[in-house]
Amino acid sequence: MKIKEALSKAIVYLNERKFTDPLYESRLILSLILEKDISFIYAYLDLELEPKDEEKFFQILKMRQYGQPLQYILEETYFMGKKFKINRGVLIPRKETEISVEVITDIIKKNKYKSFLEIGCGSGIVTIMVNLLTNINCSCLDISDLAIENTKTNIKNLGAKVQVFKSNLFENVEGKFDIIYSNPPYIKTGEIKNLQDEVKNFEPISALDGGESGLEFYKKIIKQSTNYLNDNGFLIFEIGYDQKDSIENLMSKDFNIFFKKDLQGYYRVAVGKRRC
Repeated sequence: MKIKEALSKAIVYLNERKFTDPLYESRLILSLILEKDISFIYAYLDLELEPKDEEKFFQILKMRQYGQPLQYILEETYFMGKKFKINRGVLIPRKETEISVEVITDIIKKNKYKSFLEIGCGSGIVTIMVNLLTNINCSCLDISDLAIENTKTNIKNLGAKVQVFKSNLFENVEGKFDIIYSNPPYIKTGEIKNLQDEVKNFEPISALDGGESGLEFYKKIIKQSTNYLNDNGFLIFEIGYDQKDSIENLMSKDFNIFFKKDLQGYYRVAVGKRRC
């Protein structure tokens, strides 16, 4: 079967799934199977696929048709131009989290900060990118053994210098930091059922469910954060699209706050500078 024939069948195969981009995903899957850049797929549409590659291609499409996220099927994703390993059971990174990294690295460079802590690191993408971009002392934690294992793999693969350890929020944290960051679970418990099937049926609910109000983890982190922040340090959160006012109310007692919007115009990152 030629590449163009495989792509045509794939588009029909995936077209029923509203959450897929059939043509893009089909080309991406083929490029990974063939270990070629995606531009190769565009240029060699008449290339005959090896039987083993053809078989693997349609196996992956079948898993995708049943709703499995492509990142879990391929066990990888790209974030800020870097390839990260993604294990099943670990939250899949979102594109908008790149804004958090941009905000964090900008603050580090402007203030010449030297230490960073992430609470709830998942696959480690934020802390690893902060370390690679700034070369400061970076630590991260998670309560999930799967997440810690995934982060360690990515640290090794990307050559980052990051300390990762298991902790339930600040339970095992020692010392103080210039910046503390978290992208905690922030979906309201009652709204989990309304998420896309590929999210609610495959991604870890513990990394999504922020309690009845969606603010449970923000409250806990904010309450304890000043014990672990240096003077004039920053507490930074990724937040839900409708949580700006609630987060501002929670942080206003101890922090001077500003917010950063995402590309869709939603407030996505909350930045609080500790008052001394």
